[in-house]
Amino acid sequence: MKILARLLCILVGALALSFLVSKVVLAPIGQWYEMNKAQSFDDVSDAFVIALAVQAIFAVAGGWLGDWAFRKWLQKQLDRK
Repeated sequence: MKILARLLCILVGALALSFLVSKVVLAPIGQWYEMNKAQSFDDVSDAFVIALAVQAIFAVAGGWLGDWAFRKWLQKQLDRK
């Protein structure tokens, strides 16, 4: 049961941070870049690849944070006993 809870925490952390970064940071920057700086479709596709890489990095970081939160919660549970 703890393994399932840990995996759920990792998944929720990864999805939450990835979604937050995508909607709050990457989408506005991408729209601004497309409208003001991009000279061709190649520029836009390069920016898209970079955005995907950044989102993947933050997904991994979110998974790590979810695991960290689970470990903190588990430690508090063990300290209460």
